[in-house]
Amino acid sequence: MSPITVIQNYFKEKMPPAIRHLHITLMLLIIAQIIISNFIEIERNGEIGTKGIEFYATWLHFIVGFIIIPLILAFVILEFKRHGFNYFFPYLRGDFSQCGQDIKQLLSFKLPSAQAKGLAAIIQGLGLGSVLLVAFSGLTWFVAWSIGVSWERDIKELHELLTGLVEAYLIGHGIAGVLHIWLSKNSIQDSENKLS
Repeated sequence: MSPITVIQNYFKEKMPPAIRHLHITLMLLIIAQIIISNFIEIERNGEIGTKGIEFYATWLHFIVGFIIIPLILAFVILEFKRHGFNYFFPYLRGDFSQCGQDIKQLLSFKLPSAQAKGLAAIIQGLGLGSVLLVAFSGLTWFVAWSIGVSWERDIKELHELLTGLVEAYLIGHGIAGVLHIWLSKNSIQDSENKLS
């Protein structure tokens, strides 16, 4: 079975269709935004770069950003309806029990399964929060830039900083996800081999 097929089967098994499709769509759009951001240009006076690639990339970044915002909101709402707030943020209520067990498993070189209030769920919650922060800091910056407020450069810098955190999250989450899927597949195959 190809790695792509293994990942697709895992997603189909673990996620309802709406969440699965939103997850993949957002992942692709966020990666596109990161790539496009390398070509945007806003001058210190607030003018968009006039070279073809800079002009079009800047407006494409704005447009894709406006598309991402309702998708992120839908994704977060669906995830909270599906799991509840405490699934992702148990530490806000002082509940570290499952997270502690997961850390002990990691320290013994075992990958803990993804479960409520566990390390994987907490990391997913941080991802949900970070993409919301990036989206709304981008929207705030766009509005501030549009009306020409004096602090728009500060918001732009905050947006760029938060984007760097999302880039790191995207890489880490992707690697951890692929590792988890791969180890789950091998565990299932080992169990099937023992039964036969």
